[in-house]
Amino acid sequence: MIDTLVIGGGAAGLYLASLHPGITILERGEECGRKLILTGGGRCNYTNKAEPEEMAAMFHGNKAFIKRVLYAHTSKDIIRHFRELGIKPLEEDSGRIFPSHGDAKDIRAALLSRGADIMHGKAEAIARRTDGTFAVRTENRELTARRVVVATGGDSFPATGSDGNGYRLLQELGHSIATPHPALAPISMTPALPEAEGITIKATLRTGKAEEHGDIIITRRGISGPAALNISRHLAENDEIEICFARIDKESLRMGNGAKTARNALPVPPHLAEALLGPLADRRCSNLSRKELSEIDCQLSRFRAKAKAMKAGAMNTRGGVATAEINPMTMESRIVSNLFIAGDLIDVDGRCGGYSLSFAFATAYIIHKALDA
Repeated sequence: MIDTLVIGGGAAGLYLASLHPGITILERGEECGRKLILTGGGRCNYTNKAEPEEMAAMFHGNKAFIKRVLYAHTSKDIIRHFRELGIKPLEEDSGRIFPSHGDAKDIRAALLSRGADIMHGKAEAIARRTDGTFAVRTENRELTARRVVVATGGDSFPATGSDGNGYRLLQELGHSIATPHPALAPISMTPALPEAEGITIKATLRTGKAEEHGDIIITRRGISGPAALNISRHLAENDEIEICFARIDKESLRMGNGAKTARNALPVPPHLAEALLGPLADRRCSNLSRKELSEIDCQLSRFRAKAKAMKAGAMNTRGGVATAEINPMTMESRIVSNLFIAGDLIDVDGRCGGYSLSFAFATAYIIHKALDA
């Protein structure tokens, strides 16, 4: 009989293991924390120094629930816990906290350092027995547990193990699931701008009523970077996205740049100008017609493309288990006793900047305290 079985060795499951020695993790992959070591460009932005009230404003979802969770285990608590595990914090812009050595693998190693018992296999079903224990069936065995924590991650970045299986397990136990959608995801676009791949630039993005301003990175298939990740949750299949790369004064461009070509006179990198403008990028500014100037202005300030959030590469999920079905004081299911739900499975998602991991860690801490009660 396993006392506490945690299904999923991701951020929430590993944090719980670091707080609560003796739990058993059931991990479907060959190693735990695969998505964790990819966060923050492989450096792991593991929290943000924002106070709970300020941090709560960075989330979408039930604000009362979110605040309960964030006040229970603050960013100061997270930083302190990682210090105890040997991780020194490094603060960067906007309050983002990274490990001082700049390697996400240090975070994973620290969380594993307290010696969790790790088993490998995919949970295919969870059943409640008449004696109140759980039968967890995998592809090749059945496990019996007194308490179960589901921490499989949402429906994002399937290659790391977060493929939505946790939603199915919980739905079969009676939970309501808001339709999952990639969040904090790179965006694919048609047309894309592959000629400008690798360029980082500040831009304003709009889709529907949503707007984001900040850095984006041009990729071969579309865009990434903080502003793109933040707006991705708002994109349905083949929505239109509008990008403002820069604004220009048309007459000043023509009259003030003489023999310069447009690509060398515009307030964007030359390769981006070429990708946006094609042959117009090589025209002398003094020779541009009013129609051509209007076309340049339109492409720079109102570039439009069909876009969608890419599940492969998403770091978070919009949607998930209804917060009304979870007790925020314990993270225990209100439907099935001794069943706990953590992290990205819950219908809460945060902005880029260490917020989502903070939420996952806080849910794990709350479960740790509930298991001790």
